[in-house]
Amino acid sequence: MRSALLVLLLALPAPAGAFTGNTGGSTAQFLRIGAGARALGLGEAFGPVAEGPDSMYWNPAGLASQRRPEVSYSHVEMMQFFHHDYLAYAHPVKLLRGGVGAAMTMYYEDSLDLVSNANEVQGRFRPHAESIALGYGRSFLVGEDVEAVDRSYFQDKWDKARDLQPLDHRDELWTGKLDAGLSMKYLQQSLYDRSASAVAFDGGVLFQQKDVQRLTLSFGFKNVGTAMKFINDSENLPSELDLGAALDLPLEHNRRALFAFETAFPYYGAPHAKLGAEYTAGFVGGSMAAFRLGYKTLSAPDLGVLSGLTCGVGLLHGGVRFDVGFQPMDALGNVFRFSLGYRF
Repeated sequence: MRSALLVLLLALPAPAGAFTGNTGGSTAQFLRIGAGARALGLGEAFGPVAEGPDSMYWNPAGLASQRRPEVSYSHVEMMQFFHHDYLAYAHPVKLLRGGVGAAMTMYYEDSLDLVSNANEVQGRFRPHAESIALGYGRSFLVGEDVEAVDRSYFQDKWDKARDLQPLDHRDELWTGKLDAGLSMKYLQQSLYDRSASAVAFDGGVLFQQKDVQRLTLSFGFKNVGTAMKFINDSENLPSELDLGAALDLPLEHNRRALFAFETAFPYYGAPHAKLGAEYTAGFVGGSMAAFRLGYKTLSAPDLGVLSGLTCGVGLLHGGVRFDVGFQPMDALGNVFRFSLGYRF
């Protein structure tokens, strides 16, 4: 029974999605299980929001805005015997004018019986897969006569007072701040005494136009690399392209509202949309709480409309951050993803 569920779940992305018909032709489906509980709460529309260590998975361009060293860990269990861990670290590097990151993904299952052709149990084995990634992101000022831009305009706080107005004598739509990032990863998947490995790249950009300060546009790609070969058969990785946008709105009394939208275009399967919203409120002492709601269209056709819903909460105190994300999977049960992070 569990072997059948394994085949089913490996065809489901991050963590609930379309069945094999939407993923056929690709392998290493563990790469589609997302990183971070915050992202799950936002319906995984995280490409245009990407920041911190989790940007290594969603969009390495987010490394460009890293201002302090930060580490993040997330864990999810699916159907009680499939386990997924994600550990990432991001660090600003002034010499490189950006940020660097490293990430490790570990996917493993409970032990399975090793059965012979005569239907005799000859032992047990534990399927597992891993990936290790390194990434780099950097910010650029784009547009003609870019040297005339006051650099303080592109600080973290967009509403910071400044003396100079950038390029007020020009009106090019492409003038603004462009973050670009790229990561390379090595991955390996093992099944009993057989294993396969591959090298893949993730990358993306984030763009903020100078006159629309709160809107971020994103483009990214995932899992573009070599094929994985088990024995004689080679299969491609689950590659995809992503386009998205996010609107970050400051509110009164130390509150914020974030809205995100992203469309994924997998190489195998139909395009699908992801939506997310986040409300953040600050408290005395610098603590913050976040409430999130999202929706993914990918899982709805096979697992029901409600399976596309996601939600989550988050708490931030000092440098410590704790997040929980939730998604119903109908007959496959519910999924909780937990994340713990620390900013030094």
